[in-house]
Amino acid sequence: MAAANKVFTVDLGTSTLKFAEFGISRGGALTLLRFGVAELGLDPNKEEERAKFITPTLAKLFKEHRIKGREVLLSISGQSVFMRFVKLPPVDPGQVEQVVKFEAQQNVPFPIDEVTWDYQMMPTRAATGSEAEAVIVAIKKEVIEAEVEAVERVGVKIKQVDVAPFALLNAFRYSEPQTDDCALIIDMGARSTNLVFVEKNSFWIRNVPIAGNQISQSICNEMQEPFTAAETLKKGKGFVSLGGVYADPDDADAARISKLIRSTMTRLHVDINRSIAYYRTTLNGAPPKRVFLTGGSSQLPYLDLFIADKLSLPVAYFNPLRNVNLDASLNTAYLQQNNCYTAELVGLALRETGSCPAEVILDAPTLAARSDKRRKQPYYFGALAAWVLLFVCVGLYYNQQIVVANAVAKTLRDNAQNLETMAPKIETLAKKQEALTQTLDSVVRLGNQRDAWMQILAALNEKIPEGVWITELIPVSNPPAGGDASHHSGAGAEGTIDDVNMLVISGLYHANARTQSVDSTMVGNFVKALADLPYFDIDKNNITGTLLAAGGDPNAFAQKFSMHLKLKAPISLKPEAKKP
Repeated sequence: MAAANKVFTVDLGTSTLKFAEFGISRGGALTLLRFGVAELGLDPNKEEERAKFITPTLAKLFKEHRIKGREVLLSISGQSVFMRFVKLPPVDPGQVEQVVKFEAQQNVPFPIDEVTWDYQMMPTRAATGSEAEAVIVAIKKEVIEAEVEAVERVGVKIKQVDVAPFALLNAFRYSEPQTDDCALIIDMGARSTNLVFVEKNSFWIRNVPIAGNQISQSICNEMQEPFTAAETLKKGKGFVSLGGVYADPDDADAARISKLIRSTMTRLHVDINRSIAYYRTTLNGAPPKRVFLTGGSSQLPYLDLFIADKLSLPVAYFNPLRNVNLDASLNTAYLQQNNCYTAELVGLALRETGSCPAEVILDAPTLAARSDKRRKQPYYFGALAAWVLLFVCVGLYYNQQIVVANAVAKTLRDNAQNLETMAPKIETLAKKQEALTQTLDSVVRLGNQRDAWMQILAALNEKIPEGVWITELIPVSNPPAGGDASHHSGAGAEGTIDDVNMLVISGLYHANARTQSVDSTMVGNFVKALADLPYFDIDKNNITGTLLAAGGDPNAFAQKFSMHLKLKAPISLKPEAKKP
């Protein structure tokens, strides 16, 4: 299968990292080519060190599967994001985005400029009539930036960031036949459990902070064991106690652990019932008819029986790979053992096949800047191409004039041999021809001198950082020492500039078009970048001699700056004087 038809996905769970590589057919069908899971090994009480664990764990996982230099789709844990379903007043379609932004500012519990957020319009519910509804998803920029940087340190580039519950929903729609009944997906992870209600073409999501870590913590407290040992006991001996007339196991530790697990699951059941009641009464949703289990902690033995007994509903384990083809090279036993980790990976891959029921994109500042740069590249290349075309046309014109002049000169020289009797006239014509040749040679030299302008402008265009604009560029000659070069033309007696020794540049700058924040250091970095070029005479250790002014009103949209760029080699603007 061609590399262009492949997609690489990574899911950053709370305690596990998962990756998968899929092939996509022309019809949009998925084929699982590679899959891997690794434990993060992070103590939940040290969440601030999460980024330090992501990079080495992912690097080891990629090394085992010989993965490098890929563009990946990433999903992050639902507990890391703020999610809110909001109702919108009746507005024109063109004003929806403005209204949603207002709702985001009112509902997101952080300043809006400190978060990355996106939204999706929800289908109109039959019970709510024509009232519009949207789901808003937000995450603090520092949190998503840390996750993105940790992943990209491995040597991959992130194409898009999704949220785990949305990826799970897309995988469910792809794998399970759609019915009119309401289905409840219980995605039980390490730190939290996502409850996803799916009904016809609508959905609702709630995050409950009860999951695998709470079970391990209860074992840790009850048995006076460290958290890592409690995790081992949970995975080795843990199951959900069935209670009632069922006898306890012979292993005393297993019996204690099973009762602790049942106690935690009972608290989860209370939250599930509360969520179902809210969904039915407040959102006018239908009662769930089917329950699906997924997530790493859903593998506890007898959990399905416990949930089925408490909710009096049929419970099944969700199979995200139902409609996914499996490559022959896959380890089916390993895949079956870790099937509970594949839902988000499948949902991410589906984003590359076409439209999905849930589509949000959370851009980290790094990704947003990269995307903005890609959007502007065609304009940069277009401007550069226009300059190149201009100088090519001028060069062709002068070359043509040289060809014409040389042809005339050759004709005159040939005829001179036959016009000895007209020597005075020929001498006069020869002098005129020589003067014309000198003039044309000077024009050619001027054209060559103008190439220097193309090189300097191209260098400025290459080094100018994001958020900086040049509004004025003035060539000057022989500025007086300590004087204001911006008002000194360096004109000679005839009011013209012979040699350009310096460029006076004025402009505006700001750091980010979205945040509207300014930072004068970016102009200083611009000057330092120009110092590395062979055209300008700049002291990198004393850029104040070049950057004369930067900043101004801190409340302004953009700040002014002014710089004097001294040229290492002056550029002459006049051809050489005609020789006598």
